[in-house]
Amino acid sequence: MPERRVGGSDPVIAERLSVRARRMGTKDVLKDLETDEDFAADLGDRVRHARESRGWKQAELAAKINERASVIAKLESGGLMPDDVLLRKLERVLEVRLKEKLGKVSVKKYAGPSSATLGDLVGLDPR
Repeated sequence: MPERRVGGSDPVIAERLSVRARRMGTKDVLKDLETDEDFAADLGDRVRHARESRGWKQAELAAKINERASVIAKLESGGLMPDDVLLRKLERVLEVRLKEKLGKVSVKKYAGPSSATLGDLVGLDPR
């Protein structure tokens, strides 16, 4: 029988405790979602244009990426937003970028109440 060390210095137990600590620790689930890219606003049009420029029908494109033709139809009509796997397959086969960089959005701080009236905001002339 193998000799067990006293005082928690057993390497097997230490490894198991280390794995458990990593597994039980907190994890930032949004870390992978934080990106400065998003779907192109005209994603469906880009897919349709790239497909038509190659002379492919929706069924042909679907066969090339191992999807159904209905997926391509919904994607081109804007009824479906692709997941990352589908997006990468489309970008690879069509040789087109379907994500674009997001611009920085400036946010103005609220300065508190002002003396402006609703008429001032919509530009009405007082009578």
